[in-house]
Amino acid sequence: MAAYKDLVGQKITKVTSNPGEPKTGQMWYNSSDGKLRGLSVVTAWVSGSPMITARRLSASSSENTQSSAWGAGGYIDGTGDTNATEEYNGSGFNAGGNLTTARREFDGAGSLTAGLVMGGRIGSSQQRTETEEYNGTSWSEQNDLNTGRQRGAGAGSQTAGLYFGGIGDTNATEEYDGTSWTAGGDLTTGRTTLGGSGTQTAGLACGGNPYTTATEEYNGSSWTASGGLNTARKGLTSSGIQTSSLAFGGLVPPSGARTTAVEEYNGTSWTTSPASLATARGEAGRAGTTSAALMFGGYIATGVTAATEEYTKSTNTITAAAWASGGNLGTARSRLETVGTQNEALAFGGATSPTSTNSADSEEYNGTSWTEGNNLNTARRLLGGAGTQTAGLGFAGLSPGPTTVASTEEYGGTSWTNGNNMGTARYGLAGAGTQTAGLGFGGYQPPGSPPNGNSVATEEYDGTNWTSGGNLSTGLYLISGTGTQTAALGFGGNLGATTEEYNGTSWTSSGTLNTPRSRAGAAGTQTAAAGFGGATYNPPSSEVSTTVTEHYDGSSWVTSASMSTARLMTSGCGTQPAGLCVGGAPSSPSSSNATEEFTGETTAANVTDFTTS
Repeated sequence: MAAYKDLVGQKITKVTSNPGEPKTGQMWYNSSDGKLRGLSVVTAWVSGSPMITARRLSASSSENTQSSAWGAGGYIDGTGDTNATEEYNGSGFNAGGNLTTARREFDGAGSLTAGLVMGGRIGSSQQRTETEEYNGTSWSEQNDLNTGRQRGAGAGSQTAGLYFGGIGDTNATEEYDGTSWTAGGDLTTGRTTLGGSGTQTAGLACGGNPYTTATEEYNGSSWTASGGLNTARKGLTSSGIQTSSLAFGGLVPPSGARTTAVEEYNGTSWTTSPASLATARGEAGRAGTTSAALMFGGYIATGVTAATEEYTKSTNTITAAAWASGGNLGTARSRLETVGTQNEALAFGGATSPTSTNSADSEEYNGTSWTEGNNLNTARRLLGGAGTQTAGLGFAGLSPGPTTVASTEEYGGTSWTNGNNMGTARYGLAGAGTQTAGLGFGGYQPPGSPPNGNSVATEEYDGTNWTSGGNLSTGLYLISGTGTQTAALGFGGNLGATTEEYNGTSWTSSGTLNTPRSRAGAAGTQTAAAGFGGATYNPPSSEVSTTVTEHYDGSSWVTSASMSTARLMTSGCGTQPAGLCVGGAPSSPSSSNATEEFTGETTAANVTDFTTS
């Protein structure tokens, strides 16, 4: 037997503590606890950021990667077929270009910048032939399939695509050369709702309806049978290549129950993976390889889902980003303001339910619990805020009466003192910056103030006085904001999806939110921001609270882990990887004392104890 030194080029080192950044294959003896240790491979599914819109029977491609994927079309419960495309960048989803034709029960091939979809069902019209290509921005019509089909499987690339099986001709295979489709060799086992992966000259078909374990390999001209799945299933998802593929999820006989089972193919036979899906589902989108796969959307027991899971086989243990409950506010309220960090926050003002009574309450958070502090001098709701726990700034808002105010207050860590007024009284505005370099923008001015009461005004605070800054491009009420006086971000509001960036002089429009909303919580910087919760924009009588979280990278928004509790008229602070959501309301005019803390995804080496036996 070869010695460890001969295999890896070094001896096992004796140490008193584990290495800070161990390498793959490295082993060491920890003399402090008498353990032989090293990195071992861990295989697991981890929750990823959800899709923007829950759907099933969409098209996707195994040629996509875990960090660069698309899902197009599909069926949305209560709505029907969609033409929407969503793109995944490894962190979350954002909106892509729409399909030319809304459809479901089809499949795809290719990559994020060179995608292909074919066949499917359009409303009640089944067994369609339409083909479309994606360039990373928009879809365009191409030459049709020769045989109209739905619920078939796709594989390969945009210029060398493959489509096989499906209702219409369960045996048929067609090959795409980037321009047109030609007939290929027939499947030996005709089927629908099967899994597909690989390339045009090395394709793989597995499972399908009628419930089967059958697996076949394609060599560019004909199919041959190979080792069968361990679990017969239809509506499954498959990713990878012909000699190294993954099959996951699907529906199993006899009742069509969804399964969490995952299997790996080595080019000859399938083995059941020790890592099962967290959520049993079928008819989902997919991407990736046998060591880094992606599953999104699909059909669960209660209907369609937006959930995403990432499959990883590596020497790292990945902990998914998530929200967790923090300490409750002493006074439940909505329409409040929060500043500071996740472990040192200050919450002030707002309104209590059920009569929307303005509050002057001020509370401090230490990362675990809230402590009552001295009150604001003027009770108010829908105010703006900036600063830190020991140097906070509160301004404008709606006070009892109701009266729109322009007054400013500064917090020194113990009590609030009055400062100079803003130039424009308003409420529902956003704030950013610090106590000595603050920013207030947007909001609602009293009737008669153009345009339509929604303010474009921006004001800058120097620790003593407010002065006018550059106007927003669009007047926004119930807007959210974060960042600094010279690098601020404003988003959402009564117009829904708008995003603008401030450079200390002027505002410019940027990428829109995927979920339009008003008065969401905000955290982070201009180039690394988070927006969470809020109300999906409808007339006030039909506002709907949301759990949706989105992250901004300086140009576009992508989905992130959803909050546990849907809420509108909420507030937030902190950073993108360590945010804090405070108060709000599950519905108007109620109020909540709930606090949630966000922790971004973390990765740690999987250090394992070994024995010499």
